[in-house]
Parts: sequence; structure tokens; C-alpha cells
Amino acid sequence: MTYTFGPDSAAWLSSVQLPETVAELEDAQWDDSADFVVVGYGGAGMAAALEAVEGGLDVLAIDLFQGGGSTAMNGGVVYAGGGTAIQKEAGVEDNVEEMYKYLALETQGVIKDSTLRRFCEQSPGMIDWLTGHGVRFDSTLFRSKTSYPPQGYFLYHADSSLSPSHSAVAKPAARGHKAWCSPTNAAIGFGKHLTDPLRKSASRRGVRFMAQTEARQLIMDQSGAVMGLSVVQMPPGPKAEECRRLMALATKWQMMLPSSFPGFNITNGIAERYWQRANEIKFAHSTVRRIRALKGVCLSTGGFIQNRPMVKHYAPGYSASMAMGSPGDNGSGIRLGQTVGGAVDRLERISSWRFLNPPQAFAAGMLVNAKGERYVNEALYGAAVGQVLGDQQNGIGWLILDKNLYRKAKQQLRKDEMLPFQRQPGKLALLFARKARSLDQLAEKCGFDPHTLRQTADTYNRTAAGWQDDPFGKDQSDMHSIVDGPFYAIDVGAKSKLLPLSTMTVGGLKVDEDTGEVLRSDNSRIKGLYAAGRAAIGLPSHLYISGLSAADCFFSGRRAGAHAASKGQAETVLQTSEQEVVSA
Repeated sequence: MTYTFGPDSAAWLSSVQLPETVAELEDAQWDDSADFVVVGYGGAGMAAALEAVEGGLDVLAIDLFQGGGSTAMNGGVVYAGGGTAIQKEAGVEDNVEEMYKYLALETQGVIKDSTLRRFCEQSPGMIDWLTGHGVRFDSTLFRSKTSYPPQGYFLYHADSSLSPSHSAVAKPAARGHKAWCSPTNAAIGFGKHLTDPLRKSASRRGVRFMAQTEARQLIMDQSGAVMGLSVVQMPPGPKAEECRRLMALATKWQMMLPSSFPGFNITNGIAERYWQRANEIKFAHSTVRRIRALKGVCLSTGGFIQNRPMVKHYAPGYSASMAMGSPGDNGSGIRLGQTVGGAVDRLERISSWRFLNPPQAFAAGMLVNAKGERYVNEALYGAAVGQVLGDQQNGIGWLILDKNLYRKAKQQLRKDEMLPFQRQPGKLALLFARKARSLDQLAEKCGFDPHTLRQTADTYNRTAAGWQDDPFGKDQSDMHSIVDGPFYAIDVGAKSKLLPLSTMTVGGLKVDEDTGEVLRSDNSRIKGLYAAGRAAIGLPSHLYISGLSAADCFFSGRRAGAHAASKGQAETVLQTSEQEVVSA
């Protein structure tokens, strides 16, 4: 095999090595073996492991950390619809066709229509499957638009389906299913209520798990089929526990502040010192192990948002954004797939989230670019707003409010139901907003063309008064005239120091959408290699909406595990048939 891009390239930015080719498989030395080896034990990896073990395979899962991945760190939301048991209990009317029509607007052909329809058809069953493995949901419905539901609510509109431009195509339905737990102000880390039950269920069914184990190299035969992998593992014991403790501290300090916040260099420097100490222990005490995978290897290691040099290489415009994901999102799974010829797509694609609601008054204002022009429906879901801001406006965004909207936002931040991670940034935004007596003075302070800003406000005000339709599809009820001074401008751009732009990568390895097997550039399948979750192209690879990545992790992980198990069953049937022929 000829490599035009790999570990020798300056842009490789990974510790992953070129694959080892085994000439004679029977002469190869192995330290361990399993039917199915899962690399990366987050939501996708757990789903793959569960589906495979339920299909009769011996499953071994490995993870660079302790498992859980980004799924455990998220808000615990799964995007599901089509008439789930939770929707029915809440009295929410939904069906597969309406869900499909809505998601077709958001996915924009990033996956095949047949795959999208299959996802929608299997969506109610996915919630049943999660429930069967111990995940708890609740049907308490939050009916209004929000980025994340307040305490005590577990079913909500996790998308832009309530927007007139979308509801004209598909009937809206609440499809954000948040996993249940006792009241808490947390949003980050809530996903453990998805992964912890799955982990326990997998363990009960016999899935073996190796923590602090890093996959460095795939092993293949001369035909190009993947036969196993080489890993670096910290053997259990005091040194492994010390390494785990240091890595946990490094993670805590690394994620304490967004990169744009004052003080980030200090907290990040502390994190780097902990990482260095952990790596010194790993270098001194780790062992290399070769693991045979009889039915396949599944790469479910997440994306690469925490590999900042890699982000800078593929998406330099987002290098200053706030990374959303676990420290394991370093691109290793993608690079492993590439070493054996796996094709990749959309590595430059970043999902960025600019939520303007809550408070609702923010979303009623105008979002303008460097010239003072509007460019998006401010009431859309945050990722839809962030995508336009980042991809089309060079990360520039200024939220314009007048005196009345400012006061309304202040009141909402004091009285409305919202979580601390929503309330506190809103208060900071108001406190440090730029203020001017007139729009012309505000334009001067922000570097806009005064005539352009006045014209933008005039058009917006006519639309808010009902004299014309909004060119961006915003409903009149979501708008507020910008007329009474003083006027305010809040920096909500990608480089905002007080309102960091959250981001994640959505590109990855191309896969066969029926089996989950990794594809080469000629669309041939790499035997023995699967990819799932954010290591692969999937449902959110065009536009993220809340819970869709987690749902895709479960969908794609189960697909890979089921196919590997079906191969094992088919081979068993074939072997039995051959034995019967010989006996006859």
C-alpha cells in the first residue's frame, strides 16, 4: 500500500503509527484476543459493544481514559421522535414522516435518504433499547423555545422545528429526550446518566473493559483486512492509579475556562503540567500489547476538537473557539482508519453553537455582521446561528438591542426559569455591552457603517411591525423593534471573551451506511474495520442539533456491532453446513 499522507507528514498531528502487515497470520504473536474490539468507550462504543455481545460475540473495549467519552460529558440529551413512548406519555403527536421531513432540512443529504429514514423508523425503538439497558427518561414537557430545558423538564424542542420556515415543511414536535436524574444545576456531565447504565449493562453481559489503553497501530493481513491492533496500556496497579488521578486533574484544569477567558493561560498551564507528569508515568510503565480481533475492530474514539493543532490545520477560523468534548477527542480513530486506506470527509466542518435564547429577549434583537447587516434568523437553534456566523461571516456577530429589549432581558435573567450556565453569561453580556445614545454612535463604537446599521434597523422595524415578511424567515412574534435609545451591542462572535463559541468537529471516516464498515476512496469496504460516532460521517455531519450526535452514536454503534455479530453468525452457519456435508 502506498501512503501519500501519514505519520511522516507534518500535518499528521497524531501519535498513531502506520499499520503492521502480517505475512503469515498463524505465525503472529498475540497477547489477547476477542471477537470484536471496540476502540473508544463512549456512547458509540458502548452501543457497539452491547449490540455485539447480545449477538453472541466476545467483546473487548478499550479507552484512553476511564470510558464515557464526550457522551458522558454532554447534556444527557438524545434526539428521538416518530412516536416514542415518552412522546406519547407527554401527549406529543409525532410520526416518522414528519421527523424525516424535518431532519432532511437539517442533514442536507450528508447521509443517504434511506439511512435517514431508517434512523427515523428506528427512533422509537432506540429509546426502548436505552430504557431496556437502564437509562431513565421522563415525559415532563417544556413547550417553549430554549437551548436547554430548566430543572424538572425532560422533553423539549431541541431544534429549529418551531421556526416558521421549518414548521411550514414539517409539523413540529418535541424530540429532545433528556435522561432523568434528581434535580441539579448541571448541564455538562449530565450525559453520565446515559453512559453509566449502558456501561453497567455491558459489564453484566460480559463485555471486558481495559482503561488507560491507547490504540496506536492497526494490524492487517496482506489483503488489507484488519486483523487486530497494537495498544499501549498502563497495567493495573498503583502507578496506573496515580496516572489516572493526574489525568483527571489535567482534564479538570484544561476545561475550567474557555480559551478566550482571562486566566485561561494559567489554568491551561496547570493542566499541561499534570499531563506531562501523567505522560512521564505512562512512558516509564506502559506495556505494548497486541490484540487479535476475530470479527472486527470498531473505531469509536470521537472527533478531534481537543487536538487544537489539528483543528487549526483543518479549520483555522475556529482555532480560538471553545472545545466541547472529552480530552479523548484527539482524532486518533480517524487517523487509525486513514492508515489502512480509510477515506475521510468534512474534516474542515465545525459545528459552532451560538445560543441567543435564553433570555428570549436576546433572540428578539438583531444579529449583525462587521458591516452592520443582518444575516440570519436569530430565533433558530444555536448551531444553525453558529454555522452561519462561523462559515459565512468570519466569526463576526454583534447582537443589537434597544433600551426596552435590554430591560426585558435583564428582567428575564432575574425571574425566568434557566440554569446557571445560561443565566450567568447573559448577565455578563448585559454588564459589558457597548452602549450609545444613538445607532450612529453605536456604529462608530463597533466599527459599522452608520448608514448600513440604520438601514438594517429600519428594515427590521418594518418587519416587526408586520409591514413586510422577514427575508430570513423570522416570525413577527419573535421580533422587537429597535427604536428607543440608548442602544446596546453585545459581542457574540467567535472571539468573544465573555461569551465563548462552543464547537465540536463533525467530519470523519466515510462508512458503508448499511454496515458501518470503513470505506476506501473507491468506496470499497475495509474488511474487519468499522467506525461509529464522531469518528465517522453521520447524521450531524452537516448541522448539529441537541441530542442528534448522541442519537447517532447509538444508531451507528449498534449498526457496527450488529453487523459484526451477523458475520459471526453467518460463519457459524457456514461451518456447520460444511461439517454436515463432510459427515454425509
